[in-house]
Amino acid sequence: MWILWIERTVQVQLGNEWYGNYFVHFNTGLLFAVLLDAGLNSYIAREVAASGRMKHPQRMLVFRLILGAIYILLIGIFSWKQNLDWRILGFVVLNQILASLVLIQRSVLQGRHLFVSDGFLSVADRFVAILVSAWFLFGSAGSFNGLNGIVVFLTAQTAGYAFALLTGVYFLKFKKNVSVLANEAVDETSWMDWFSEVKWYVMMALFMSVFTRIDALMIRNYSSDNGLVQAGLYAQGYRLLDAALIFSTLLSTQLLPLFSQKLSRKENAGTLVWGSFRLVLWVGLSASVVAFTYGDWILKLLYKEDTREVSYWIFSFLMTSFIPMAAIHVFGTFVTAMGKLNWLTGAALLGMAVNASFNFWLVPKLGAAGAALVCLLTQSVFVALCFRLALKSDYFGWRRAFTVKTLVVFSGFILFVSKFLQKRSVDITVLNDAADLGGDVWMVLTFVVLMGITLFWEEIKKRII
Repeated sequence: MWILWIERTVQVQLGNEWYGNYFVHFNTGLLFAVLLDAGLNSYIAREVAASGRMKHPQRMLVFRLILGAIYILLIGIFSWKQNLDWRILGFVVLNQILASLVLIQRSVLQGRHLFVSDGFLSVADRFVAILVSAWFLFGSAGSFNGLNGIVVFLTAQTAGYAFALLTGVYFLKFKKNVSVLANEAVDETSWMDWFSEVKWYVMMALFMSVFTRIDALMIRNYSSDNGLVQAGLYAQGYRLLDAALIFSTLLSTQLLPLFSQKLSRKENAGTLVWGSFRLVLWVGLSASVVAFTYGDWILKLLYKEDTREVSYWIFSFLMTSFIPMAAIHVFGTFVTAMGKLNWLTGAALLGMAVNASFNFWLVPKLGAAGAALVCLLTQSVFVALCFRLALKSDYFGWRRAFTVKTLVVFSGFILFVSKFLQKRSVDITVLNDAADLGGDVWMVLTFVVLMGITLFWEEIKKRII
């Protein structure tokens, strides 16, 4: 409801340029908001699931306050350099701080397998924000126009986060066996030893945040067309990707404590890993096929206008990106539960380098369509690296990897996408650099496919031969 009803209606009323302005500011806040989490929520959930308690709650509080101060400082410097509007960014910063507090509460609930309470808390903020936004959208004419519309929209989100925070306080303080601080064991580990353990969570989360959220800013700065309009077109497709990712994100929040528990008991997690992967794979393939087949119709239905050809390609590439992004929520979560954060941090750093390099190359040529293609490339590289490391675990259950049916369907999907790229290649002339687009698309897609096949075959060959 939030993504497909409220956010979509807001964009329609604001227009692509003003909503693109909001989207750039919002993603800038998310780019640095990783410091408010710094991967520590995953650390908390993993520790609570594995040991039944949260280590060093006082240190965690102090460390988060320091990271919060750094976050605000970086936002200030970055917004000044990029000439961003503080009237918008101030609300974005406040909302991210409130959201980070809610995520701390949720990580404790997840670690103790209280998934019903966590599920309620995960939607509480949006429930209130939907009510407030709907009031202004449909009950107060003229509220969502220009800067005033953006401020009203952000205020509705603030109300939602505040409500969720108070609800989380109730769960943690008054429900039995949930208190964060009660009966927590005291560990005498030094600050430096503790920081050496959590630093990898910080760096991994930072690098992943950069290559996931920097797209909007690069579109604004490097697109040869109107950067804010291009960012608005990108937001149209990304909105539906966000809606799809809710499914795999909620799955990953439950998988992390379950994986951590199985690994701490030295139990094989193969059934859980591959059952989860097949689930997200089928959903991802379906979403991508629908995007390529009915993309024009879906965009016209949602945004009430004749969509540009570039909008179709943005939407199709982003929805195909759901496949590797959802797979990351399975394999990346397993690697996190393994505790291989230093290796995962290196993979995230490589992903960030790939994302920045290809965006510098493709965004000036193709605008938002180039950024969507780079998103697919980056996420594919990262999930391939996660998959390779996960295979090394004795508890991964690699023999359950792929059934013949799954391989046949996935091969059919590749052929399906290839046919659509060939069929619509004539219509891509509306893009900025039509002569180079076909070569760019095929070179990047070939790179992704060959890398995936190579990594997969190397690992399987080691197991069989």
